[in-house]
Amino acid sequence: MIDSRSEVKEFFEQVQFSLTSSLAKFILSLVLALCIAFIPDYSLLEGAAKLMLFILVFGAGLWISEAIPAFSVSLLIIGLEILLLGFYDISFSSGSKEWENFLAPWSSPLVFLFLAGFILATAASKTKLDLWIAKKVLFYVGNKPEDILTGLMAITFGLSMFVSNTATTAMMLTVLIPILKNINDDNPYQKAILLGVVVAANIGGMSTIIGTPPNAIAVGIMGDNAPSFVGWMFFAMPPAIAITVGIRYLLLKLYPSNQELISFKALRNVDHYDDSTTEFVKRPTIPSWKKKVVILGFGVTILLWLTGPIHHIPTTLISFIPIIFFTLFGIINSDDIRSIRWDVIILIIGGLTLGLGVTKTGLDLWFASLLPDGLNSIVILLIIFSYLVVLVSNFMSNTAASNIMLPIVIAMSVALSADALVLSAIAIALSASFAMALPVSTPPNAIMYSSGKLQSKDFLTIGITVGLLAPIIVLSWLFLVL
Repeated sequence: MIDSRSEVKEFFEQVQFSLTSSLAKFILSLVLALCIAFIPDYSLLEGAAKLMLFILVFGAGLWISEAIPAFSVSLLIIGLEILLLGFYDISFSSGSKEWENFLAPWSSPLVFLFLAGFILATAASKTKLDLWIAKKVLFYVGNKPEDILTGLMAITFGLSMFVSNTATTAMMLTVLIPILKNINDDNPYQKAILLGVVVAANIGGMSTIIGTPPNAIAVGIMGDNAPSFVGWMFFAMPPAIAITVGIRYLLLKLYPSNQELISFKALRNVDHYDDSTTEFVKRPTIPSWKKKVVILGFGVTILLWLTGPIHHIPTTLISFIPIIFFTLFGIINSDDIRSIRWDVIILIIGGLTLGLGVTKTGLDLWFASLLPDGLNSIVILLIIFSYLVVLVSNFMSNTAASNIMLPIVIAMSVALSADALVLSAIAIALSASFAMALPVSTPPNAIMYSSGKLQSKDFLTIGITVGLLAPIIVLSWLFLVL
């Protein structure tokens, strides 16, 4: 009884500490935002723009401090914009319809594009199509360590273009476990394949609009100037491939294998890895027709996305194909819809609403006026902010970091060059994917760190290399083609 009471007391003390800590962070963020927005006498900043500055700083403080969940910050931002900007002097009796503008991002085409991506990922996972693809590719590449690393990174990169990097990494860990069991404990190559999957998962997502949320936020802020699905791949995929290939060679140098051949025959019978028993177990056989349905739905959807410039069918309309198709054949059910990462979608909507408010109130023009007279180069500006977003994203969600920085950087860039909108948006969004210097920087890092095979310094080595070189590669490519 005493033990039970002490456990209950300890539980409530932990809850109280958590609430007190969160409340303190919330209040501190609020006070800081009020002080920054309203105490200084800013020139050229009045009315709605000053209110928007308060909302931006308040939201940034909450995202950075994690006082409340990230999606809650997005909802708070939307509510504040409706309250403070949607009604003149907060006069609810005015009959103003201005507030409805701040709900427009909820119907953004990007919402349905990302929803389709989640549906595709769920269908692939339920039918084990992702695992089937991984096994097929690995048995094709052979038993040489360098070829296995190439195959693992290629699979991860390809899947992360259309499936969340978190889900892809979790699935790849299922593939890696039987391979690791056939690698000697003293073989440094173990770290090579674990880090290779992390890098490919983080960078593969930058290749498509649905690969990672920062890409979607950038496209939403660009509006009519945004590239198509294929257009984004043209801007993002070449540097993504170049970086991944470069890291592959670096990993083989840093962690060379002391085994000439590695067997992974045990992978042939793996369908599922049970975390509770740490053993491989067989799940009930999935009907082959379901896998064929998913392959068909996957293939048609991606093919139509990639051939958009030919048939001109809106990308959003194509997004409804897997949603309807997989539901029709019973691949996706109500439970699957409820399990979709709606928090990520809300986070994206919050970023779009934040960008809308910054533009609508003229706060973007005020940010542009802050550029020092000596800083008149778009190249220097983007180099500074590209590295800044990499640094910040190592310590907080790259989606939240993009939400904060994209409107500011775009405003400053456009002030220097009228044609810099697309350039700056893509550069910052892609740079947000290069944060991987810490075990907690991204979910893929955390998943692989949980394997017990990696140390913090391993992430630091690769993370610093990617963080220093990748932004230069991206900017060089963008300046070449834009």
